[in-house]
Amino acid sequence: MMGWTRVLLGLALVGLTTTMIADPALPRTNAQDLERRIQRLKGKVVIVNLWATWCDPCREEMPDMVRLYNKYRKQGLEILAVSMDDPEEADRVVPPVVRQYRVNFPVLILYQDPNQFADRFDRPWRGEIPRTYIYSKSGKRLKAWSGKRSLQEFEREVKEAMRQK
Repeated sequence: MMGWTRVLLGLALVGLTTTMIADPALPRTNAQDLERRIQRLKGKVVIVNLWATWCDPCREEMPDMVRLYNKYRKQGLEILAVSMDDPEEADRVVPPVVRQYRVNFPVLILYQDPNQFADRFDRPWRGEIPRTYIYSKSGKRLKAWSGKRSLQEFEREVKEAMRQK
């Protein structure tokens, strides 16, 4: 009987510790940091996707972003997903979505006033999401668009970008 008590106590402790361990804080970013990250990825085609957990179209396109990354990362694609969620809530609300969609590319949290971010990163942008940017291997912004895209549309853009220098 003593053996079962130890097993049950051990299982209870494991369950307790796993529920108490929080997800690690996701990295924060701002316009300047994001621009540096993009430049460090020269030699790769880079997609920057601005999204939020509360944005249905953002969540709808996330599985296609994961498929796209899985298909093209060995050919030189990198994706940076920047969450526009409230930075105070992000460490609680973003990780479950990242796990749900099995996101395996970097996810960052915007830690800057969105208007200041827009003024520095993309002045014409008015805040609509999802907002996606695609960069050439040389780090030049090729395109930007707002709204959800299909996997086929993403693939077309990535293939075109991969042909450029």
